[in-house]
Amino acid sequence: MKNLIKTTAFLIVFVACKKQTPNITTQQKSNFNFENDYVEFQTKMTELDTLKIWIDHSAYTLHGSEKLEITKKNGNIKIKAEYREETFAKKPKWNVVYEKIISEKDTIWNFGKFLKQNKERAKYVAIEERLNPETIGETLKSGSLKHWMLQIEHTGNRVYFYTESINDLKLFMAEYFETMIKIHPKNKEHIYGY
Repeated sequence: MKNLIKTTAFLIVFVACKKQTPNITTQQKSNFNFENDYVEFQTKMTELDTLKIWIDHSAYTLHGSEKLEITKKNGNIKIKAEYREETFAKKPKWNVVYEKIISEKDTIWNFGKFLKQNKERAKYVAIEERLNPETIGETLKSGSLKHWMLQIEHTGNRVYFYTESINDLKLFMAEYFETMIKIHPKNKEHIYGY
């Protein structure tokens, strides 16, 4: 009899608690249209979005890579930069170079402007195309991804920025360094030139 009373009491409490807990099953979704909005990411991305950017710093006999992770929270943009020196390292490792938080209205770091100015170098590749061996083969044959210097990814979709010659590479990287030194002026690691 005691077990019946305990079981009944437990069921009453359980049912009462369940009725008070709202059933929230709706997921938020970002309105960020990566293919069109990546050059205006500072204002158009939401807190649900993350941009991952890879930059190939390699030229001549020096080899290195940089990756940026850009997120947004409370109207601020967070940039985390990591660098991997690949020239002399047997097992290259990613090292955090800096983490910065700037306002989404910041006008000093004009990375979006840099992307916009180089939009003619950009090739958008949707995740379906990128993961399809037949389609990516055609994209590579066209030459548009052979010499990519900067790659931006959002939810599997990518934009590749490519250069066509050594002189084009030098111009592109000089402009990139000039843009990035504004967010990391100390540059004691010399990843943005000397």
